[in-house]
Amino acid sequence: MKCSLHFQAKNLIEKFFKREVEIRKESSEPLPEIYYIEGTLQMVWVDRCYPGYGMSAVRHPDCPECCVVCSPRSYNPSDGIHCLQCDTSLIYGATTC
Repeated sequence: MKCSLHFQAKNLIEKFFKREVEIRKESSEPLPEIYYIEGTLQMVWVDRCYPGYGMSAVRHPDCPECCVVCSPRSYNPSDGIHCLQCDTSLIYGATTC
């Protein structure tokens, strides 16, 4: 489902900028300070999880791109994608070791 939502969002963004180009071509008004230059749109997928959550294809093969709570003995202190090993952390969703 996550990939489907990403694809829909990508399509809506591309549609918005293509429409902006069409409108600008028909307009005689000067360009605004910030505007889209046709053909320059690039998208980069950024996967990150909230602190205390991480991705694991080994532990969660059915959804390797899903963010799940870090297990005891692991933590994620920031917006990374992995739960890091920590033998002193004994709670789920730890953000510190």
